[in-house]
Amino acid sequence: MPRYFLTRLAIEGFRGINNEDAPLDLKFKPNSVNSVFAVNGNGKSSIFEALCYAIYGTVPKLDSLQLVERPQDYYCNRFHSKNAAVIEVEFEPDDGTAPIAIRIERDSSGTRTVNSPSGHPDPKGFLETLKEAFALLDYRTFMRFIEDTPLERGRTFSALLGLAEYSDCRQALQSASDPRNLTFDLGISALSAEAEAARSSAKRELGTLRKTYEEVTGTPLADISRLDESTAEVAAALSNVEILRPSFAGRNLDEINFDEIKTAIRNEETGAKRQELIEVIQSIATLKSLAKHEVAANKKEQTDIGELIDERDRLLSLTRGDLFKSLYESARTLMSQGDWEHEEICPLCESELSSSITVHISDQLAQYAATAEKLTEIGNKWKTSEWKTCVAEHESSPTLAIDPKDQNLTRLEAIFAAGSVSKSDFSFAVEWTATLREKAATALEAAEARKNVLEKELPPSLVELTHKVESGRQFKDALELFRDLSRQEAEKRALVAVRARWKQFVSDAAECFANAEAAQSGTRINRIDAEYKSNFREIMQVGDVVPDLRRTANSENLQVQLSNFHGQQNLSAGALLSESYRNAFAISVFLAAARKHSGKPRFVVLDDVTSSFDAGHQLKLMELICTKLQHRQDADGLQFIVLSHDSLLEKYFDRMGSRSSWNHNKLQGMPPMGAILLQAQAAERLKTKVVSHLRAGQVDKAKPLIRQYLEYKLLQIIRIVDIPVPIDFAIKDTTRVVSRCLHAIESHIKIHKKAGSLVLTPQQIQDFDRTHVPAIVGNWVSHYETGSGSSLSAHMLLGVIDSIDALAECFRYDDTSASPPERKWYKSLDNR
Repeated sequence: MPRYFLTRLAIEGFRGINNEDAPLDLKFKPNSVNSVFAVNGNGKSSIFEALCYAIYGTVPKLDSLQLVERPQDYYCNRFHSKNAAVIEVEFEPDDGTAPIAIRIERDSSGTRTVNSPSGHPDPKGFLETLKEAFALLDYRTFMRFIEDTPLERGRTFSALLGLAEYSDCRQALQSASDPRNLTFDLGISALSAEAEAARSSAKRELGTLRKTYEEVTGTPLADISRLDESTAEVAAALSNVEILRPSFAGRNLDEINFDEIKTAIRNEETGAKRQELIEVIQSIATLKSLAKHEVAANKKEQTDIGELIDERDRLLSLTRGDLFKSLYESARTLMSQGDWEHEEICPLCESELSSSITVHISDQLAQYAATAEKLTEIGNKWKTSEWKTCVAEHESSPTLAIDPKDQNLTRLEAIFAAGSVSKSDFSFAVEWTATLREKAATALEAAEARKNVLEKELPPSLVELTHKVESGRQFKDALELFRDLSRQEAEKRALVAVRARWKQFVSDAAECFANAEAAQSGTRINRIDAEYKSNFREIMQVGDVVPDLRRTANSENLQVQLSNFHGQQNLSAGALLSESYRNAFAISVFLAAARKHSGKPRFVVLDDVTSSFDAGHQLKLMELICTKLQHRQDADGLQFIVLSHDSLLEKYFDRMGSRSSWNHNKLQGMPPMGAILLQAQAAERLKTKVVSHLRAGQVDKAKPLIRQYLEYKLLQIIRIVDIPVPIDFAIKDTTRVVSRCLHAIESHIKIHKKAGSLVLTPQQIQDFDRTHVPAIVGNWVSHYETGSGSSLSAHMLLGVIDSIDALAECFRYDDTSASPPERKWYKSLDNR
């Protein structure tokens, strides 16, 4: 799979870069370290932000603004007449295939469009593959890495290691496997309660079965597993009665029409009293069935629901209403989407907090969640309670004949189901249940009294038969209901079992994935362990301060420790390291991880990452990049693009720009209104300025630059050819004057000449001794130092420039081993 270098970036109308109709066009070399220097406010950060927008579609600085500040209005340059931005990027694959060009446009309405001038079929998809944590790095990225919580640091590091998708999946699984969420979302508690309610109701119906079976057959029901046989026995007992035999002929109990049987009894002995007896017996049976709802069981349920209501009210007292709930939910969304990054600052009033805002939001919403869970629990408890069934059966009983306008079940159902039942509503429900029971008891007492009177007035045989038939009917109804309730219980239990298995599966999957992700992350940390420690040591030049990344077992938390701090072990890096050390550690980690990463981008853009470094550490970082990390030096190396405003680094970039391993550019202009111009910082930039001034006749402007150019070329010879210099020359800028440079070079040539080890050709020695040095000293240096340089013409000064270049050529040779031959510097005066 090819990886891609960034070879071109053209920007117009984006952020601080206006450049209307003349885009700022930067070229980057894959085999070189690429540097871009600009003073503050000259468009350097806009280059970094343009890359962020091209790849991610956003700018981090603007993302952190509040919505009221309208961040969408600040992507395009405010002074561009079209209020539009165009960014063109070009990527070169490392497998030699054709480059890919992408064009990103943003119009005045904020619409972002992406296309590919090179014909890539999916430019948006291609940019998606470049979204790697190591590709675009700025100072804030490194500081945040150290200052973040261990959890956030661990997730950032997972992205850096190429494990971002694994980390996201782990978070999703952890959220999905939360036992409280799973139990609530899967409705396991409600299903279990419904199954238990069905079991309780079936148990009550079983009592009716035993009682009515004995009334019909005269023997107790001993084995409920033989219900089919018991049904046949009830049918046989009833069919033995002569007047009932026609109704039972060839039928089982399920097929019996008890209305026909009642008609047969009525025909056997007509009369109003007989019919009244049948109705009274039915009423007694109905009223007795209401008594199956045990008072003690109802009171237990009432006590449980009362306690839930008290707990709900307690939890409600801890919350602050629906408006605050909406506020907390909005705040949680704000934090989770990264729109607010300040953990200890309130996003509403921006005041400082004493603790994490995320923790506070989670605590508050947890109270609301607990309250909601309690509301649901109240509704489920009522829905599946025998108490509710008791009220429903009493109110719907035709024997009690409760007037519909006096019934309360519908209203109680609504408030209990919503969990919003008040204490007064609860007390009313308890009292209403007691009232219904009293009505049922009074009605049963009256019915039994009337039954006794009627039985005395009617023949005993038919009275007993009526009782037996009614018991048979009750047995049939109770059996049907028992079977239905048993089936419901089995179905609910099966659903609970399935969902419990799913809950266990998700929990096991989350744990298994978390362990695998932790092991994978640990393996990759071990792969870069030696390298990031080596990087840190080379940047900071210390051996007894050793940082250490430690992944907490079975957790995403990543701790930053010091395995050695001047002889002491296992200390906190955040507590002890200064800002520059923390920054160096973060840079070391990111660069080590980037080299081991196999993602699509093979480039790293560094935006002002050395702000906390002193001069020495800045140079050490640059040397580390140049000598070890860049693509030219390492087959696994990366292309580096360094953006900086530091004046010391400008000199370093200037000096390194003469090498083929370095590509340096400088930004000049007047942003954001004017254009930003690109000045290539090649080794000949001073010469270009001098020649330009001389050809324009501006001799006075050219003279100081000629001396700078001469010093530059002499120092270049000393540095590249490895000329030894005195210690004060090496450490003091003020001593690096022309005369001392020439003296150092001449002295070293004489030493090697006497030793017979001088690598220069005889012609080069002669040109140096007899032609170029005398010409420069005689025609320029002496005149300039004595103040008589004003007598020199522009043509004479152009000759001095040619002599300076010719002097430098004395220390170069043609390497004929290459084809075509390549002009190279001598490695030293005694070695090519």
